[in-house]
Amino acid sequence: MGEPALEAPLAGIKVLEIGVAMAGPFCAMTLGDYGADVIKIERVGEGDESRQWVPSFPGGVSYYFAAANRNKRSLAIDLKHKDGVDVLKRLAATADVLIDNFRVGALENLGLGYEALAAINPRLIYCTISGFGPNGPRAHERANDIFMQAYSGNMSITGEEGRGPVKAGISVADLGAGMFGVIGILLAIEARHKTGRGQRVDTSLLEGQIAMLSYHLTYYFASGRVPVRRGAASPVAVPYQGFKAKDDWVVVAAFTERMWQGVCRAIGRPEWMNDERFRGTARRANRETLIPMLEEIFAKRTVDEWIERLSAEGVPCSPVNPIDKVVNDEQVKAREMIIEVDHPTAGKIRMAGLPVELGTTPGSVRLPPPRLGEHSAQILREIGLSAQLIDALFQKGVIATPR
Repeated sequence: MGEPALEAPLAGIKVLEIGVAMAGPFCAMTLGDYGADVIKIERVGEGDESRQWVPSFPGGVSYYFAAANRNKRSLAIDLKHKDGVDVLKRLAATADVLIDNFRVGALENLGLGYEALAAINPRLIYCTISGFGPNGPRAHERANDIFMQAYSGNMSITGEEGRGPVKAGISVADLGAGMFGVIGILLAIEARHKTGRGQRVDTSLLEGQIAMLSYHLTYYFASGRVPVRRGAASPVAVPYQGFKAKDDWVVVAAFTERMWQGVCRAIGRPEWMNDERFRGTARRANRETLIPMLEEIFAKRTVDEWIERLSAEGVPCSPVNPIDKVVNDEQVKAREMIIEVDHPTAGKIRMAGLPVELGTTPGSVRLPPPRLGEHSAQILREIGLSAQLIDALFQKGVIATPR
């Protein structure tokens, strides 16, 4: 038997999230999934703008909001009101982390920037996630996911050769910035163990996308050739792309010479293993000759037939699975990557599970996506506000809660 599970690794860490849409909320949710107490600060009345995005689950729970806001408590507060700012400062005095993905300078203008809050709480880790970062000529400009996929160069290498640009199917700029935010926060927590002090953590959609270009950048620096759109194909490995089979598409990823030899056997062309045009790096040089020949062959059998033949030869290959098939895939189920969350108005909500499994300090889903202001009174009581003061804040419209 294994050792008994301990509490989640971030239990005892209090996080304030002042964010909307995806980047900041996804960052905070990830911390919440692994034990942090996440307090989502939302506008009175409207809340996170993604609450309104359709389609919705029963009870008006937006699919988009649900995807990035489990394991959080909601405090609806008017930060344009002095009393709201004062409440936020009291919260910050007891917090470990603050996550901000508003426009650069927005919180500073309210007296809630890093310097102001660090003076109250030197242990505070203040993570800002912006479009372009906090300095440079475009620091104060707005940016969103598709904008940054285009600006960063990502879109220049996404899509089919000779056709127009295409965004990635997932919000890679938003999600990437959120994940880099998590990394930065965890690094700052570790540093705080040594120094006793928090610090500012900055990341942005731009920096995340540049970092994720990774080998495309080094390819350019090494070769001097600008990477271009190649659809599902690789600029280096051949064949490493999708092929239209008799009934649907199959992706073949032969990135070693051994795998290429397996392809040759699977398609019934063993003589190609010794064809000088297709050996080693020559395959890349003769891509325009080889790919049409492969396309003609792959069109003659079904996806399942090709999967059986290629797998038998040790060649990585896959159908292009639609989402409805993925969520019912036995491997996805085995890894518990689709979970159900009970919601008080929507009933059971299905969503993606936790992507990192820890053997003795696991994460979990403890709270469903919150209703706007659902925990306002509870949170204010925790920082010592009296019932009379809380009621006065409600009466003035500084704080809101479902009633």
